[in-house]
Amino acid sequence: MKVQCFMPVYNEADLLPHVLAHMRSQGVDVHALDGWSSDGCWEILRDAGPGVTAERFPARADDGVWNCRRTLQRVESLAQASKADWCCLSDVDEWRRSPRPGETLAEGIARWDAEGYTVIDHRVYAFFCTDSGWTGGPEKYFRWYNTRDMLCTLAQQKIWKNVGRVNLVDSGGHTIRFPRKRVAPEWFTMKHYPFRTPAQAREKLETRLARRCHEEHQAGWGVHYDEFPPGFSFCWNPADLKWWSNTESALP
Repeated sequence: MKVQCFMPVYNEADLLPHVLAHMRSQGVDVHALDGWSSDGCWEILRDAGPGVTAERFPARADDGVWNCRRTLQRVESLAQASKADWCCLSDVDEWRRSPRPGETLAEGIARWDAEGYTVIDHRVYAFFCTDSGWTGGPEKYFRWYNTRDMLCTLAQQKIWKNVGRVNLVDSGGHTIRFPRKRVAPEWFTMKHYPFRTPAQAREKLETRLARRCHEEHQAGWGVHYDEFPPGFSFCWNPADLKWWSNTESALP
């Protein structure tokens, strides 16, 4: 069974090689939509090897706007035209896993496919930096998390059986829509690593705010970036977070 992930990318070269390796280890191919990154992401994608393909999007040139709607429309078209049995929408800072020990993401999807289900939802755990020392893969480093911030409370129905044209746009990419869908009665795990060091977090926030689509923002998209006041340290207090004892496990 072929599982194809569609991954929007913009200036996350620190994390990109790690998520590509993770997806390959989970039996999932990646097609990246690079939004004209300037930090080396395109070169990483170009040289990533088997299982990874990429395109620049928008195709002609960077217009300086991170337009989620047109990206989602492109993913809808790519998924429909693909030969994948199942599709996935995932960002660079999102680690998706089956909740069952020893089972890859692709194996977990195949298990629910055999039961006739067509959509998989996720429970989200957001990890935060408590220092500036991160290097390497995030699962081996980050242990402090919560389940209330950075999109944790939104639906994450982002893995679906390739049944033809689907609708990602209307929900901002959070709830896949197509007729007669059947959502599997098991949460898969999504570990979210939006901020790895204070310096990276400040740069990411500045870039996202500068490139945001104002029409989408007015409609309530991307408002989680408004939560951080000027001068925010981006170094979280562990006392305000939960501890994940085995960070490479699928569940805390």
